[in-house]
Amino acid sequence: MDSDETSQKKTSEPVSRTLEKLLNQVREAANHLNYWNAYKRIKKLDLESLNIPDEKRIKVALLSSFTIDPLGIYLDIKSRLAQLYPEIYIAPFNQYQQEILDENSGLYAFKPDVIILAVQADVLLNENFISDFVKLSDVEKHQTEISNRLQAILSMLTSRTDAIVLINNFIVPSFTPFGILDNKAKSGLRSFFQGLNQRLAELYRKSNQVYVVDLEGAASKHGKSRCLDQMLYYRGSFLFSESFLPVIADEYMGYIKALKNLTRKCIVLDLDNVLWGGIIGEDGIEGIKLGVDSPGNAYKDFQRVLLSYYNRGILLAINSKNNPDDAMKAIKEHPHMLLREKHFAAIRINWQNKVQNMIELAKEINIGFDSMVFIDDNPHEREQIKQALPQVLVVDMPSSPFLYRQTMENMNDFNILALTEEDKMRGEMYHARKKREELRESISTLEDFLKSLEMKIVIKYADEMGMPRIVRMVNKTNQFNATTRRYTDVEIGKMKEATDQFDIYSLQVSDRLGDEGIVGVAIVRKEPKTWTLDSFLLSCRVIGRKVETAFLAKIVEDAKEQGVSTLVGEYIPTQKNVPVKSFYSDHGFEEFSREGNLYRWRLDLTKSTLEMPEWLDVKNG
Repeated sequence: MDSDETSQKKTSEPVSRTLEKLLNQVREAANHLNYWNAYKRIKKLDLESLNIPDEKRIKVALLSSFTIDPLGIYLDIKSRLAQLYPEIYIAPFNQYQQEILDENSGLYAFKPDVIILAVQADVLLNENFISDFVKLSDVEKHQTEISNRLQAILSMLTSRTDAIVLINNFIVPSFTPFGILDNKAKSGLRSFFQGLNQRLAELYRKSNQVYVVDLEGAASKHGKSRCLDQMLYYRGSFLFSESFLPVIADEYMGYIKALKNLTRKCIVLDLDNVLWGGIIGEDGIEGIKLGVDSPGNAYKDFQRVLLSYYNRGILLAINSKNNPDDAMKAIKEHPHMLLREKHFAAIRINWQNKVQNMIELAKEINIGFDSMVFIDDNPHEREQIKQALPQVLVVDMPSSPFLYRQTMENMNDFNILALTEEDKMRGEMYHARKKREELRESISTLEDFLKSLEMKIVIKYADEMGMPRIVRMVNKTNQFNATTRRYTDVEIGKMKEATDQFDIYSLQVSDRLGDEGIVGVAIVRKEPKTWTLDSFLLSCRVIGRKVETAFLAKIVEDAKEQGVSTLVGEYIPTQKNVPVKSFYSDHGFEEFSREGNLYRWRLDLTKSTLEMPEWLDVKNG
């Protein structure tokens, strides 16, 4: 299709429909030609006419020591496939140092959200390094020089931007001048690069801004001989081959999705021919294929991967057309089942339409469809979910169970930028929530129920241990969130350090049925006589237990102790935060200002105070 045809398309159908058609071509055949064609045509569309919300925009800058332009095409289209609207900045060829050092460079003017820094080891080493390697006496000195150079330039970069920085580690070369004796040498070439990668990982292990992308791992998985096109490399300094471009783009997309809160957090599973081979209703518990022999070992390994996701905080649920008694018997009693009833946040085993089951599961677990992944061996069931619930990620499972595990391991939709204790406990938390619901049904009054929980809460200032969870809550909480302002971990880190201007509080809740972890965050802007609640948010898990009153009461108490006379609460209404609409008025605040969609409420601390609910055991951290 030429430019005139494209122009006609633009005028004859909505931009959104044209965009979706182009993306569908890539979905149907994800080859280089379709990526390139979609990219060219999308660039001609008037995307700004779509009124794109800020949370769907992403700005990515590419800095490199080689020709990286083709990667921008893949990142652009893959971002759009993830329902994002990207802007890509590509620095001039091999000008990464100049871009970083010059405060007036195009990089800083672009104001990126993500910076990808891809530097070859070759440009950091003497050009005769590999040929002279066998003669080198102080290999560690070279490792130190390279890591120091990278650290210096990254320190400059992170001091001038709040963007997250993705730096590649180095591909360990297949060739070595030592040949088969490389691992016999005191310091072989491969161990040199492995040590360099380890140093890089250690340098930024605790950083909340710099992430080391495992280029070496991705290249090994793809096949190092396939990662580089020698002809393109020597002719135009293209480091990544055409076949490797989508692979490394997926590595970067794992970070981009996590930054933009596109992480999926619930895997919904069919049972027959998914968690075990065969049909439980026909084959019985003794006849299904699950165990140490083929093909049962493939299903068991698939369960191992799912269990590993569960242990890092991904919820599991069941959506199966089956006789519930037969299916539950297998889940509870089969000796090779790794996933038991306790591992599932919610279960639907019935003969109902699976779309309706998905709707009920989302409601019971209290998550959006955009947080769910659906896995089913039946293509008709998958297509029905795709059509009815397009926000659900439907995995096109391979026909052979031998590829199930690989399919799951290759997904980049479960990544997070930090793993918290709350993540690790999430499955247990949902199990405890079921127990609370059962207890609530057995007790007549809400107050008696709340007292029976024996709740303990800890309110304290943000610390290093709690920061990853605080950042996650600020960027993910929607329902009980007064302003839904989003801040990066770098921005929150700066607030935490500016104690004369901000206080950041965290709220942790536990009861006799389990520990909920950190479930509340408040960010306070401080002036001598006035404190303003810039952000006040609570996990939906604890809404209705009055812990929000205790949280606010603690802030009131601290403000009064520091001579503050007015506490201001800010509220910005959204489609999802209706539960917090009356929060300030319910606690004695009066509305005094309205600017656009920003409502401001105040509490006169010289006349008012807040009492802690009597059934809460409150401790200060």
